[in-house]
Amino acid sequence: MHRRIERKVFGRDEELERICSMLRKGSDADGSTSSSSKPYSVFGIHGITGFGKTTLAQYVCDHEKKAQDKHFDTVMFIHVSKTFRLDKIFRDMLSEIKKGQQSDSNGVTALHNELKKNLEGKRFLLVLDDLWVNNENRKGRDILLDALDAGQSGSIILVTAQRADAAAALGAQKPISIRNLEENDYLELFMHHARPGTIEDDGEYKRIGTKIANKLHRSPIAAVTVGGQLLNRSISFWETTANDVVLNETMGALWWSYQQLGADIRRCFAYCSTFPRGYELKRDELVRIWIAQGFVSTGGNATEEMEDVGNRYFDELLEFSFLQVQGRTLNGTEVITIHDLLHELAETVAGSDFLRIDLNGSPKDIPAGVRHVFIETNNGAKVLAEKNQDLGKLRTLIIKEHWKEGTDRKQPMDELEEVFDCLFMRMRELRVLIVELLQKTEVMSVPASVDRMKHLRCLGFRFFGFTRLILPSTFSKLYHMQTIDAPYMSICSPENMANLLRLRHIVTVTHYCLPFPNVGRLTSLQTLPSFTVKKEQGYELKQLKHLNKLRGALRICGLGIVGSKEEALEAQLARKERVTQLDLDFGYVSCNPDVAAEVLEGLRPPKDLVELDIWSYYGSRYPSWMLSRQQPDAPKRLQKLVLRFNCSRLASIPEDSELFTHLRELHIMYCDWDRLPENMERLVLLQNLFIDGCKKMELLPTLPQSLRKIRIHSCGLLSTTCEEEGHENWHKIQHIPEKYINP
Repeated sequence: MHRRIERKVFGRDEELERICSMLRKGSDADGSTSSSSKPYSVFGIHGITGFGKTTLAQYVCDHEKKAQDKHFDTVMFIHVSKTFRLDKIFRDMLSEIKKGQQSDSNGVTALHNELKKNLEGKRFLLVLDDLWVNNENRKGRDILLDALDAGQSGSIILVTAQRADAAAALGAQKPISIRNLEENDYLELFMHHARPGTIEDDGEYKRIGTKIANKLHRSPIAAVTVGGQLLNRSISFWETTANDVVLNETMGALWWSYQQLGADIRRCFAYCSTFPRGYELKRDELVRIWIAQGFVSTGGNATEEMEDVGNRYFDELLEFSFLQVQGRTLNGTEVITIHDLLHELAETVAGSDFLRIDLNGSPKDIPAGVRHVFIETNNGAKVLAEKNQDLGKLRTLIIKEHWKEGTDRKQPMDELEEVFDCLFMRMRELRVLIVELLQKTEVMSVPASVDRMKHLRCLGFRFFGFTRLILPSTFSKLYHMQTIDAPYMSICSPENMANLLRLRHIVTVTHYCLPFPNVGRLTSLQTLPSFTVKKEQGYELKQLKHLNKLRGALRICGLGIVGSKEEALEAQLARKERVTQLDLDFGYVSCNPDVAAEVLEGLRPPKDLVELDIWSYYGSRYPSWMLSRQQPDAPKRLQKLVLRFNCSRLASIPEDSELFTHLRELHIMYCDWDRLPENMERLVLLQNLFIDGCKKMELLPTLPQSLRKIRIHSCGLLSTTCEEEGHENWHKIQHIPEKYINP
């Protein structure tokens, strides 16, 4: 894990107090819009790159999200940038409103309508970060503001920009100019990153630190990156740094920080220039691309995985602020961006190997020396194919298509497949191919010519909506393939996919089961969305036996046909030490309750399991690894337990079971139970309790005092009595701060 420095705002107390005050006063505040006909007021923060506008706005958002009075119903932080992609802005806003859930709407008009519906009756705070205004995005700005008209009176738009006219274009009258930090505030910021915490005998470090800070022109991003590189360094290193003339300019200071990184990490950072400014990247996605490009080395350590090394590179770039966390996905994966000045640095060090073609640029030829290409345009794949250029030296091709409103979004699939066939024939050295199309279709067939890209290691397909991706039989000849990334698609693959022995990650629709046999041959696999047990050869539970590098989430379906504890033990789940989330689905197969109990006993999970989800378990008892303390290898860190779809009733919370010791969240869903387990009060750390669709349940037991949230949904009499003042169920939930009761 990387060192985490507490995020603090230095020397901005005056601006922060003024902004927070204005947010509550709305249109009555100085500097807002004057029109009373709008439900929102607009405020602006402007200043040159690197002066802390974004950090200040993020701090305001964090402050409002944590505020006890919940003045705003929803708080949204949206990075805009020069491209002003209205579809992306709408999708990002909807994702914030829906707590990470992605919109299914297709096209700007549909997204606009969905956003208006979701904003109705809500007072919102919307931050538009790094807004640029020009004639090209005037219409888009009008469409955005029209959607925001649906909000409740008192809503706020907060704009950050380099120029004052950006916020003014949305209606702000007196945007706030971000001033230079005072000398003492800047030194405090610098030392916070260079020598965090209270440290004795710091006088000499502070003397030299003052000398270094004075060189950095009070640039916050320079203070963070240079300061981070000085942490835990000797006083002589500080002295040498203080005398380095390269620090006299902000970009020079960033260059100096970059040079302190290891060679492999520098190469990984330079590769980030492939992506546009403000582009959001997921940790796992970026690390896998680095690995595919050969940038990550284990240094001959046979016991270390490249993903672990790549994550260390990622952590170091985070530690020194070359990457910045923007948020997290629903499964907790970090989403990062790169500060504009650092992106400029990445472009400088990357040189001529990289080329981007964006929405505002016209299609251009790709120079012969370019190795990595990012195309974000309309119909870019077709344009590239028609140019008939030599693409034989390309190592990366990332295509993001964005159809303009009013154009035909339903491009014939055979035409699209013909375009890709043409490209595949010409990209002999390609390592990474990622295609994202806002194209709604049921089926996408990858051309058989995919095998011409013999060096391909990472293939990503992301289409709008649910799409079936059909891989040809020739796909099994791509022996270097490491990652198949199709997170919104189901995959129809050839039966001989198990020939891809270097395959490490298969990312597909959650809970989708892969349709090829003998997955047990792929012993390098780390990501496997789901495995289904069948009676056919090659689909036995023992296929999982040697897949001990699996990590993250794993779902096993079809457990109802497993016939014995011995057969279950062959999966050797306890040896999959990096699996933290496990779904065990017995399906709707009618089986002997005693046999089911023995099977679940044999499916002992790894000891560091965090989430356990059991489906349709009809067993006569729950396993010893759940109920007994005398199980040294049983899970001891479980935080979330879900029992769903008519699982057998858990009679009681055992007094001495370590599995329940750290439980924070319990879900009982659509189970035929007449009551919750006895001794619920033993769950002393339980914070969230969710009961859904349990129609026979009528009375609650004594619930833990630790509970912070309870949801009771579609539970008939239980739902009714929990809202009936004076009823014993009503009394038993009064100590819980958040209560969500639905009939």
